[in-house]
Amino acid sequence: MYKVSNGQLAATMEESAPSKRFSRFEKIVIGLITFGLLVLAVWATLVGLGPAGSSQAVTVLPRFSFLNNPFAIGLSLILFWAVAGTAGYKEWRNHLKRLESIPIRVHVNGSRGKTGTSRLVGAALRANGLRVVTKTTGKMPAIIDPQGKEHILRAAESDGFPEGNIREQKDIVTYAAKLHAQALVVECMALAPESQSVSEEKLIRATVGVITNVRHDHLDVIGPDMVSAARNLCRMIPKGQVLVTCEDKLIHVLREEAAKRGASVVRADPNTVPDSIIETFPYITFKENLAIALKVSQLLGLDKDKSLEGMLQSQPDYGTVRILGRQGLHGRYTVIIAFGVNDVDSLVNVMDELVRRKRILAGPYVGLFNSRNDRAQRSAEFGALMGRKIPFEKIIVTGEYVGAFTRSALKVGFPKDRLVALEGGDPKQVLSLLDEATPRSGVVLATGNMVTSFGYGFIGLLEEGQPAWSSQLSTIPS
Repeated sequence: MYKVSNGQLAATMEESAPSKRFSRFEKIVIGLITFGLLVLAVWATLVGLGPAGSSQAVTVLPRFSFLNNPFAIGLSLILFWAVAGTAGYKEWRNHLKRLESIPIRVHVNGSRGKTGTSRLVGAALRANGLRVVTKTTGKMPAIIDPQGKEHILRAAESDGFPEGNIREQKDIVTYAAKLHAQALVVECMALAPESQSVSEEKLIRATVGVITNVRHDHLDVIGPDMVSAARNLCRMIPKGQVLVTCEDKLIHVLREEAAKRGASVVRADPNTVPDSIIETFPYITFKENLAIALKVSQLLGLDKDKSLEGMLQSQPDYGTVRILGRQGLHGRYTVIIAFGVNDVDSLVNVMDELVRRKRILAGPYVGLFNSRNDRAQRSAEFGALMGRKIPFEKIIVTGEYVGAFTRSALKVGFPKDRLVALEGGDPKQVLSLLDEATPRSGVVLATGNMVTSFGYGFIGLLEEGQPAWSSQLSTIPS
């Protein structure tokens, strides 16, 4: 994995712009605009000289005097928007041609698992001999080229927040077309409902859509309830195509929305993925992600064995759930890095699954929650969950605006003397507290938010001296 600077990426995108000839219609429009500008220039020169006795400003700057004429101003605005409109139309045509040059386009959306699923789908297609470009957002936005090399789009900024905009999806299409990609797998980076529509209808126009699931997250933007969230996620269902999903409870909503767009819904069943396959992966993944990737491969007529082999060779995202060992004051303990698990339902599922697979012991637990000031609702939800449902010996909450979490945890009865509120805590300071507080063979669950300076910094400290991915998944003896 290596980083590509924004300048290098922009240059690559610019080189890939197709040099299409103008159509007859475009030539006529451009000719009329050019003629109009010439007429305006001649007229402005004649009129702009002004009558005798005109001001010195008009005499010295005659070319600007026509702006005193309302007709001239109106004509100028018309010509300006005509030029801008023609340029926009030309670029829109080129974008559509680039899309058409990529026959397979997979657009991945959902509450949880978008990044991991996108990587698995891309790896499966690549293993079947297709030239694939995969673009993920995740915790460290990246492009995976047809050779499987990963290019970091944006590393964490000084404050921990990578900047991004859905317009970069257009650049990814340009990049893929330049590389003569046969398939493009794109993680939907839009959150606002209107932006999700634009992402699909204007930028990607997928041949296969994916909604991994619908979870209790970002309801302040796509809610206010789960049904509304499902309908808003469905804004990226490709018209007249197919949608693959693992969603169960709200699949009827997905089918209703798909029908409005003339699309069909295919459900991928996680129960068809045996534990033996999941255990083979060198990093933690989940049956839902794998089931969707296999279903997409099947719909595209690809070989299942090759798809699985490709997925096994795929690289995990920076935000993938990881299990690390650490030496504390009382002995060795385990740290679950789950900052990327941002909703309470998924956190419970992750913990249950890790215990079921014997990846971790069933306690004793110490909680670590990293808060963000723009995610107060999420903090309150996690406070209620961690303060009541998971038996934590101690909880440390840090980051920004920790009050939403602490109030919620105390409200559901979590003991105040076992709750440590450390607003703006330094990663080294927090790690030192965990070393002191975690009992021998204990389990630290680190969750909340990754995309902050604390999240990246804390993980960086934990990774120092850690072994490779495969050894992070050693089975915990029962």
